[in-house]
Amino acid sequence: MPHHDPSNTTWAGPPVNLALAENTVDVWLISLTQPGDSYASLTGLLSSTERERAARFKFDVHRRRFVIAHAALRSILLQYLKTAPTDLQFVDSVNGKPRLAAELAGSGVQFNLSHSYEVALLGVTRGREIGVDIELVKEDYAFDEVAARFFTAKELAAFRALPLHLQRQAFFKCWTSKEAFLKAKGTGLSGKLDEVEITLADHQRVLIHASVPGWTLMELDPGNNYEAALVVEGGRLPINGYRWQPISSC
Repeated sequence: MPHHDPSNTTWAGPPVNLALAENTVDVWLISLTQPGDSYASLTGLLSSTERERAARFKFDVHRRRFVIAHAALRSILLQYLKTAPTDLQFVDSVNGKPRLAAELAGSGVQFNLSHSYEVALLGVTRGREIGVDIELVKEDYAFDEVAARFFTAKELAAFRALPLHLQRQAFFKCWTSKEAFLKAKGTGLSGKLDEVEITLADHQRVLIHASVPGWTLMELDPGNNYEAALVVEGGRLPINGYRWQPISSC
């Protein structure tokens, strides 16, 4: 599984005439904190099913994050697909991975969405399976206990060999990489975390590698104390990093 250096990730505004080029990956960084006027308009982008899901959240902050993330997903895909909002329909695969419904599946557009606290990440490509994961590097998270439970023996040994000041970052790099791989395969947490083994290396700066034939791991740098990873089917592809903003706020 080839690797992508996160230092090469840059985030910019999208081009005016957005198009999804062949053999590239577009990755969108989405802020889940939006002003009230933008939020009201974003709610209108959701399907009735999504609005029902949003209404079931107990806390308003979680409802708002869900609405913004899924409205962003819809607004971005509409730009690529050049279709009417009512035509943008999703279906779930056997393991729950969302895909475009049959009417738009012929476009070849594949996507995956992940969100953590105040940030979401969306990966979009054409003709290849894709998975993304983003996580806030939480200071109060018992990462050592989770690593002991879910990491392979080799991963755990490498993790514990790292200096203590690097272990928290190393955990989240490894975790997001595993999650992105399982999401790309379409299994999510129903899959086995040991299907992919991450190599943690370098006592100065945590580096990760993975050896799974037929997939490419792309480590991303979303900033603001977040770690993120993207896995795409096939060989390495160039990445376009974009920051999403609601059209109404532009």
